[in-house]
Amino acid sequence: MKLVQAIGCVIALAAAAAGTRQDARVTALYADALLDVRHGRTIRDALVVVTGDRITHAGAKADLQARVPTGAEHVELGSVTLLPGLIDGHVHLALAGVPAENARATVEAGFTTVQDLGANDAQILRLRDEINAGRIVGPRVLAAGRWIGVTDGICDFGGIGVRGAAAFRERVEEEVRRGADVIKVCVSGWLADARRDPNRYEISDVELRSAIDAAHRLKKRVAVHAISAAGIDAAVRLGADLVVHAGFVAPKTVAAMRRRSIYLLPTLFSFSRAQPPDDVLAVQSHLRGAVQAGLPIGFGTDAGVIAHGRNAREFELLKDLGLEPLELVRAATIHAAAAVGMAGKIGVIEPGASADVIALDGDPLRDISAFQRVAFVMSRGVVIKRPQK
Repeated sequence: MKLVQAIGCVIALAAAAAGTRQDARVTALYADALLDVRHGRTIRDALVVVTGDRITHAGAKADLQARVPTGAEHVELGSVTLLPGLIDGHVHLALAGVPAENARATVEAGFTTVQDLGANDAQILRLRDEINAGRIVGPRVLAAGRWIGVTDGICDFGGIGVRGAAAFRERVEEEVRRGADVIKVCVSGWLADARRDPNRYEISDVELRSAIDAAHRLKKRVAVHAISAAGIDAAVRLGADLVVHAGFVAPKTVAAMRRRSIYLLPTLFSFSRAQPPDDVLAVQSHLRGAVQAGLPIGFGTDAGVIAHGRNAREFELLKDLGLEPLELVRAATIHAAAAVGMAGKIGVIEPGASADVIALDGDPLRDISAFQRVAFVMSRGVVIKRPQK
């Protein structure tokens, strides 16, 4: 009897799941062009079919029109270019304004996923949960909770810094218990310090290793604030998953980052607003060589230092590093997806991926300013922004 009941439960669950898929809302998006960021090709007269929160079909309308089910919502977007929702791997939604308003401005600017890398309390974790529940309009948020750094260091905001390997391990464990998706560790100072003394960083190797090992044991990625050559090298050597901010990365470290696909997110637009101009020029010059040597670059802005919603200004400075137009797009899509640990799930318009789709007024491969003209935003299958009539 128990076996029969168990089989009955399995059948009922399968039927419920199938019913959910069948009843999911279907949306058909039509546009003049779709940029396939993975293969680097533009598909003309394009169609993207979305079922619930997933993409089910993407390609040329002529090939896919027959697959659009009866009853689907048809959205004609006209002369725009469809792209995957953009990804900003370094924001601070609690800085510079009301977090909920910052979240809305960010998603309306076409950034459907962000990684929030530090706050003084748990408000970003609550904001993430409110967005997930549909009570606040905003992007998907991967949140680090509070910064973790040494006492009296650059991330000792309000006395939250710690000292010693045990204390770093305990802070990591605490942030994970509070609900952090990722761990943020501060390794070095800012540009002026890194340029003047490339061998200096403010956390000991023992402390850094303790934090990274604790995070990895708990299945969490580690993003590090590291700018000096030695600080970046230590972070990479000790197992960090992501390096944020432009820095003076050494050639041997570039090789290691390339080999292990560890991305650097430069945040150059915020640097241009907040750091000494000579230091900014120096790190830009340094990074041009590193990019030529194969340094993996992802997209991050440190929004909060810059205004939320102006994230796309970063593209202009990434272009100055020598990135080709397609690589600029990939920096904020497939490369950023890998950088935040969601490769294949976001950053592409492909069957099975999250239904994060935006439309630009223009072709970003020809006109970089098109990133600042976002006409349409769909985030996880929900339309956030439609073209103005």
